Amino acid sequence: MLSTTVLASETESARSRRWGLWLFFVALMPALTAIWATPWFVTQDGPAHLYNAQIIARSFDSQSQFNAIYQVSWVPLPNWVGHLTLAGLLQIISARVADRIMTTLTLVGFAASIVWLRWRVVGWRGMPLAALLAVLLALNLPWLLGFTSFMLGACLFPITLGIWWHGRERLWPRRVAVLWALVVLGYFSHLVSLGLTVVGLAVLALFAPGERRFARAGWTALGLVPLVPLGSIYLGLTRKGGAMQPVWKHLTDPLSLHSWHAQLSWADPISLASKFILPFHNGSSPGFAILTPLIAFAMALILEGITMARVRWSSRPRSPSTWPDRHGWGVLAAVLILGGVAGPDTLGESHGNYLPQRVLLFGLVALVPLLDLEAKTWTGRAAALVLVWAVAIQSAFLWEYAATSNRNVVALLKARTAIGSNQRVATLLMGIPSRFRSNSILHADNLLGVDTGNIIWNNYETRHYYFPVQFHPELDRPDSEMLELLALHDDPDEGGYRAFLWRHELEAHHRSIDALLTWGKNPELDQISDRWFKPVYENGNVRVLRHR
Repeated sequence: MLSTTVLASETESARSRRWGLWLFFVALMPALTAIWATPWFVTQDGPAHLYNAQIIARSFDSQSQFNAIYQVSWVPLPNWVGHLTLAGLLQIISARVADRIMTTLTLVGFAASIVWLRWRVVGWRGMPLAALLAVLLALNLPWLLGFTSFMLGACLFPITLGIWWHGRERLWPRRVAVLWALVVLGYFSHLVSLGLTVVGLAVLALFAPGERRFARAGWTALGLVPLVPLGSIYLGLTRKGGAMQPVWKHLTDPLSLHSWHAQLSWADPISLASKFILPFHNGSSPGFAILTPLIAFAMALILEGITMARVRWSSRPRSPSTWPDRHGWGVLAAVLILGGVAGPDTLGESHGNYLPQRVLLFGLVALVPLLDLEAKTWTGRAAALVLVWAVAIQSAFLWEYAATSNRNVVALLKARTAIGSNQRVATLLMGIPSRFRSNSILHADNLLGVDTGNIIWNNYETRHYYFPVQFHPELDRPDSEMLELLALHDDPDEGGYRAFLWRHELEAHHRSIDALLTWGKNPELDQISDRWFKPVYENGNVRVLRHR
C-alpha cells in the first residue's frame, strides 16, 4: 500500500514537472517573439544603457572621440554588472543583437529564477501554476522600463534565498563563501535588489522553522560580511547625490482615500499600460480595469488564499512543505508588500526613483513558494484559468508596445543620415504621451550615438553618481536633466515656463550643439529653436536643425 502511494506521488510529481516546464516555455514565447520579431523593440532606458556600454568599451582606445567628452568612473559602483555585460557583448556581436540579448536575459532569467525558487522550497508540486505566475511577474514594469542592472540583481534575489533555504540548518563555511559571492555580485548589480535580498535573509533567518535559530542567524550574518566594506564605500559615493530623504509623491495624506488610491496605482509593478484600456483598442473605460492583468493577478491570489484556507481547516493530512513550514515566506511577503505599498517613492531624486514598484515586485515573488498552487479544487482550477488570462492579456499589451516602439524608433533613426557622425546632438522631445507606463521614445535618441561617434547631450545616466559614465565637469553643454524635464512636462499650462527653460538652454549652450533633433511640434519652442538653427531635414514628427 505504501509503495503504491509513493509511486502515485512520484507520477504526480513527474506530471507536474512536465506540465510546468511546458507551460513556462509556452507562456514566454509571445514575449520572446515580440522582442526578436519586432525590428526595433526597445525598453525605455535600454538605448541609454547600450550607448554608455559602448562608451565604456571604447574608453580603452586612446583615439576614441568619446574620451574628450566622457569619463568612466572606475570605482565600486552598483550597476556595473549590467554595463560590463553589455560592453562585453559589444565586443563580439552587433549593438542591436546585444540589446535584444540583454532584454531577453533579464526577462527569462528572472522568470527562471522564480521557478527555481519554487522548486527549491516546495519541489515540483504545483509547478504548472507556479510557471504561469513566474512569467507574469517577469513581464513587469521595471523590466519594460529597462532597469537592466536591477533586473539582473532581481534574478539573484530568488537564487540567494533558495540556496540559503536549502542549507539553512547547515550554514557551514562553504555555504557562507557562496553567500559572500552572491552578495558581492548583488552589490555590483543593483543596491535596491541587494538591500531587499538582505531583508529576505534576515526575515527568513528569524521566522523559518528550525531549532538552531540563533546559530542560523549568526552564520547568515557572517555571510553578509563583505557588505561592510562595500556599504562603507557606497555611503561615501552617495554624498555626491546629497543627503537621503524619503519622499512620498503620491501618498501625500495617509488619512485620504484618494491619496491611497494614487499610491496603490503608482506602486503597481504589474501593469504595463493604463488600467482603463485594452490592447490594440483606442477607447478607454473604467470598466476595462476588470480585464487587466493586475485584477486577474489579484483574483488568482484570492482564489489561492481560499484554497489554502480550506486545506488548512480540513482534516486532510498535510505534506511536509505546507503552510506551517513555509510561514517565513508569508512574513517576508507581508513585509515587502506592505513596504512597497506604504513606502516612499524615492530616497531623494538624485538617488533613484520607482522604489515602491521594486519592493512590491519582490514581495510578490516571495508569495510563489508560499502558495499551494494546485488545481485540484474548483478554486485552484479557477485560479489557473485567471492566470492564463493574465499572461495572455499581458502578452497582448507587450505586443502593442512592441509595435509602438518600432514605429517611434524607425521614425527617429531615419534622421541618422541628416545628423551624420561625430556630431554633438541635442534632442527636444515635444508631445510624447504614451498609453504605456514605459515610453519607448524618451531615451531612444541615444541610439543616434551608437556606432556613430555622436555625443548625445540628453544622456541621462551622466547626471547620476551610481552610473559609471559621466561628462567631464568642465564641458560647455546643455543640461541633460533640463532636456528631460522639457520632454516630460508637456502640460499646456506650463507652456511659458517651458519656453523660458528652452530659451535659457540655447542662449547658454547653442554653440556646443552641432545638430538639434526635435520630435513633435510646438510653435513657441520651434520659434526659439529657429533663432539659432535652420531645418535641414523633416519627416513627420522629426526635424533635424543645424546652426544658421
